[in-house]
Amino acid sequence: MPTIRPSSDIRNNYQEISRLCKETGKPVYITVNGKGDTAIMDIEALDELYARLELYEKLTEGLKDLEEGRVRTHEEVFSKFRGQ
Repeated sequence: MPTIRPSSDIRNNYQEISRLCKETGKPVYITVNGKGDTAIMDIEALDELYARLELYEKLTEGLKDLEEGRVRTHEEVFSKFRGQ
């Protein structure tokens, strides 16, 4: 279940929100007037999220290459490097 806090907690309880983000690795959702506005998360968790996204994008690109026949066998690759 997501952690949801009012925007006033950023000013009044920042250290607690920061600790919560670091301990759980999950974002804390901030509301303004009861509506979702912003999410705060630990920088390491954000970096990991971006790394996963980049990996998924590369895997998707590789699968598309495979489906469209843009692949080489390891023999073809190594023979090219050996100059054969």
